[in-house]
Amino acid sequence: MFSDDVDADLAKMAGDPRFPHRETAQHAVRFRAEGAVADLVAVQDDAHPCGMTDVIFAMAGSQRPWLNWVPMPSEAIANVADEVARRRAKGEQLDVTRLGLSTAEPPSAMVACRRVIGPLAVDINMFPAPDIRLPVREVRYGVWRYDGTEPVAAVPAPSGAAIQTLHEVAGEPWPSPLSGYVQAAPLGELPLSDLLGLLAHLPAPPATPRWQHLATTTPTYWYRLMQPWVCLGILHHNAFEPWLVSTRREVLMDLAFGVEDWVCDAALFALVTTAYREPDQREEVRALVRARLDAAMSAPRLVTIEESLARLMLVTPGCTADDHAAASSVLARAARAAEPEPDADDEGAGDGEGGAGQPARKRRWWRHRG
Repeated sequence: MFSDDVDADLAKMAGDPRFPHRETAQHAVRFRAEGAVADLVAVQDDAHPCGMTDVIFAMAGSQRPWLNWVPMPSEAIANVADEVARRRAKGEQLDVTRLGLSTAEPPSAMVACRRVIGPLAVDINMFPAPDIRLPVREVRYGVWRYDGTEPVAAVPAPSGAAIQTLHEVAGEPWPSPLSGYVQAAPLGELPLSDLLGLLAHLPAPPATPRWQHLATTTPTYWYRLMQPWVCLGILHHNAFEPWLVSTRREVLMDLAFGVEDWVCDAALFALVTTAYREPDQREEVRALVRARLDAAMSAPRLVTIEESLARLMLVTPGCTADDHAAASSVLARAARAAEPEPDADDEGAGDGEGGAGQPARKRRWWRHRG
């Protein structure tokens, strides 16, 4: 029924007067062409929902950030880890025991780097305001704390059964947030302590061909992908509780505004998934995503999750014209910053020791000290 060309398939359905979900397909076509989230919401709100509307929703979000895949890590330390993995995969005997960062980066990126490289001392030159070690607001549920300059898991490690469930559920990106929510149900059967433990302790990827291949190119991506899966699992925790007084709502909101980390946008992604499923929650979720984006935008320093927060804002139900403008300004600024600079070597884009070679703003200066 379908080809490999999503846009052609949607256009065919949208133009077929006999197709029962023709108008829904037309909204999907417009979303892919123009990016207005109202069209994607209209797909979900089809007057006659069925399995086909779920398929159209997935097609509308195909190959779109957050709707089908998680943005890649952008941190300097993650870039270094991936570069080291690539060079090792080519047979180079590369031992890295110490790195220097100009400023602190998210705890998950630090842990992911060590999962890839091995034991590693990281020297951080400074913690500019707002201090990355402090939550954006006071929270009850948090997965990170700091011992001086070192991020430490604030929750116990997950059980072996939890890791096995994660591997079974989260080995691939979701076709759409809605199907991902359904697929994540087994994670919701785990104790909350296990779910929080998965977020902070970052278990290794499953031993599948996909992740064996990515281990030679971008191994840090598993750690970026698994956390949104876990947060989708949290949406199933104590599902009998009314949403507004539920543990799952409180946990996800706390994670979104906790210590600056990949966990923040992962939790917001789960809340956005709820907004698609539950129209009554859309305005609250929209306000939460915007508040977290505003916090990132107001920081007088680089916030590495700012761009992914902006992309999430653009697919949040109820996204207003002002929300869209704010998110678009972030993405435009990120695009300008990613442009190669004439004197990149003077800005730390390469260090003569085989550095990751990323644009200066995206990766900060690092120096191999091992």
